[in-house]
Parts: sequence; structure tokens; C-alpha cells
Amino acid sequence: VLHACEEGMAGVGRGRQAAAVVAKMAEAEVVAKVTEAEEEEEEYGDDLVAYFEDPPTEAEARLLTRWMFPSKVGGRPAWLVPRSLPSAVAASASAGGVTALAPSGGDCPDLGCRTCGRPLRFLLQIYASQGSLNPDAFHRTLMLFVCTSCQPNEVRIFRSQLNWENEFYGGERPDPTMIGARLRKTNNADPELDPLLCSSCGLPRDARGGEAEAQADGPVCCAECARRARYKDPPATFQELELTTTDAEEPEEPDEDVPAAAPTSSKDDAEEIVDGDEIEEVYTDGAKQARGGGRDLLAEADAVIASAKSKGASAAVLEKLEEYKSKVAENEDHAIDSTEQAVFDEYSKEQGEHDPVFSKYNRFAAANVGHAVRYNFGGRPLWSATPSPRFCGPNAMQGPVPACQHCGAPRTFEAQVQSMLISHLRGSSALADRLDFGAVFCFTCSASCTPPADRPYVEEFAFVQAEPREAWLPKV
Repeated sequence: VLHACEEGMAGVGRGRQAAAVVAKMAEAEVVAKVTEAEEEEEEYGDDLVAYFEDPPTEAEARLLTRWMFPSKVGGRPAWLVPRSLPSAVAASASAGGVTALAPSGGDCPDLGCRTCGRPLRFLLQIYASQGSLNPDAFHRTLMLFVCTSCQPNEVRIFRSQLNWENEFYGGERPDPTMIGARLRKTNNADPELDPLLCSSCGLPRDARGGEAEAQADGPVCCAECARRARYKDPPATFQELELTTTDAEEPEEPDEDVPAAAPTSSKDDAEEIVDGDEIEEVYTDGAKQARGGGRDLLAEADAVIASAKSKGASAAVLEKLEEYKSKVAENEDHAIDSTEQAVFDEYSKEQGEHDPVFSKYNRFAAANVGHAVRYNFGGRPLWSATPSPRFCGPNAMQGPVPACQHCGAPRTFEAQVQSMLISHLRGSSALADRLDFGAVFCFTCSASCTPPADRPYVEEFAFVQAEPREAWLPKV
């Protein structure tokens, strides 16, 4: 009887132990799900996206100047601090390859490309206050400059900031009516900045002088704009467009329990995929085709249609492909979230390679069609492809993001410039047609430290992720 009782107690103990294990497993599962939800919320919850406004009128362009603290693409930079600007490339600067990061007065000026030595051009600026982090960062601007001579482009980013109470701007909210009237009356004059800037592009002139500044008559230009003027080329500026910011739409995540779609083996399978409500997997070649990637979408669509016909595709499939082509011809942004992309992918993924990172990027782009900038200070980058040599070639990111060189604090992700910006600016100028990147990721000082008084524009870290390697992409 005692032995039976001992066995019974042991059984009860094992049962309790098993129940405890099950309870712990259930608790762990709940914690995992909560953690996953929190990570997703952290990844997307605070995301902002910036969209282009229509081209400004002459009156509206006056409100894209520094007194209104704008976020914008192109035109003349709206320098937040009107003194001690980043150093410019001299007229006699060599185009040789300078590869090391050089401080002011070093081999490479602030607004020079470290790779080829050519002058950088102003691409965009983002007004992003961090006054709650540092009172000296109440007014705060990030400015991106790009080298279009390098393919993919090289980018440098500078941060400037001011306290609410400062020597340049009053403590009151800016009045657009008063500012517009004053600039109209003075012919857009800026007494503090005009002596320092090129009258054409708005970038700093070389302090050491040059042939452009020797002109006695007419506007004073920088060396680059003077060179372009000799060849009857327009100033090296991008089309000026205001950026307006809104909360990002959170993309729908794919059902992990649903396996990836298998390659199409018959025209019936293709028709079934076309009729589906959603696409669970995105294959990089099709996704790249859908969003352009610097290639001729119409020509690619024609090639796929010809391939489909040669393989005996059904009339329904061919009709969908023709609809896809028509949408691309109307607007490239339509391609990225159209269901016809599934058929397009079916003819390319046999030789392609699935990139889940790009799938996530593509879903975010589809949920926020046409956005130019994604912003999330302290968030995570949304890579446009797996950041490794396999997917991005020699432009893959190597090593960790360097710490702030001024205060030593770690840098954090703040914003990324999307390739949709290229699609929007394409055709507006020869300069815009030389933009080439998958995405530009901006990492800034996590403390938003106060810049030195004699150097109010501090350089932050920008990483350019190129488009996927051509050798990796399947051939149509």
C-alpha cells in the first residue's frame, strides 16, 4: 500500500511538473507574441512618411526659405544657421579620388565627394525638431548633398540646430504672410547669406576665390555654376518641391503559415495566382521591375509579354499583362501594388532569388505609395534589400555605424530617402536623371549634441544602399 501511495504521489508530482512546464510554455508563447507585436509596433508605429507637394508658385517658393523652416527637395538650400557654412570645393580642386573622411581644411571639403572629388549638389533637407532631447535642438535641420558623378551616388549629410531663443530668428511662430511680403519687396534678398552663396545654386562659394567670383558684372556664381554657364547648361539644382509629412500606413504582414508560392507549372496555375487577393511573397526581380529600378518598365513589360506568348500563356494571363503594361505607361507608381505583379513575377522567379527583406520593403512601399522619405528617429532601417554583398554587391554596409565624432554618443537611425524620389524627379533635368540609389539611410547623433560654435554644420553618417546587383537579377 505504501509503495502504491509513493507511486501515486510521484505520478501527481510528475503531473504537476508537466502542468508547470505547459504553463511556462504557454506563458513563453504569450510573451513571444507580445514581444513580436511590440517589435512590429516599434518598427512601424512611429513611422512618418513625406510626400511631394505640387511645384510651388513664385509666392509659395518664398515660403520654402529658411525663415519658414521647410522640408523640401531641390532648389536652393534653406540654411538654418546663416554663417560658418560647410566648406566648398575650390575652382582648382582635383577630381582625384579622396576616400578618407577629412575634417574642415583637410584634403576633402565638406561639400566635395570623397570618391571622385567633384562638388556635391543639394538634394533635400528635413526639418526635424528634437527639442525634448536637447533644448539646443528645438530648430533642427538635416541636409543631404549628393554626387551624381558617382554611380550609385555618394551622399553626405549635415545636421544644424538652434535653441528656440537664438540670434537669427525671433521667439514667435513665423508669419508666412509677413515673410512672403518682405521677400517680395526685397526681391528675395537675404543680407546674411547672399554674400556667402552662389547666386545660381545657393551653395557656398569657395572662400579662396575663383574665376567665377572675378566677374565684375552680373551675379556672382560658384565655380561649378560658372563652368556650366560657359557650356550654356542650367544651374546644377534639382526641381524644388515641398515635402509634407504624415503618419505612415502600416503594411499588412504576410501569413507565416502560408508557404511561398511554387513556380507556375501551367497556365491554369498562373490564372489562379492572378485571381488571388494578395501576394504572399515578393521575388526581387519582379519587385524591381514593378518599381522601376532605373530600367525601362515599358520595354521590360513588352519583353515579358513576348515571352508569355511564346510559352503559350492563356488569353486571361496575356490580358492581365497588358493591363499591367497600361498602368505602368500611365504611372509607374501603379505597378508596385497591382495584382498583375504576380503574373510578372511568375515569369522571372524561376531564375530569381527570394529576398524577404525586400519583400518587407515592398509591402511598406505599397502601403505608402509614392512617398519620398521615411522618418523614425530611434527606429530601425527598412532596408531595400538584404544588406549583404550577395544582394548589394560591394556597396553592402560594412561594420557598425560609427559613433558621433563630437560627443561620442552612438548614432541612431533617423530617416531614409527612398528610390521613389528618383521616379518622381526623373525627366525634370539632366541632373535628376543621374540620381542612382536604392535607398539612402541617415544615422545621426542619438543625443543630438550641440555643435561647436565655430562649426554649426556637423556631419552625420549616410549609407547608400545600391539597387540589387544586375548579375543577381534574372534575365527576361
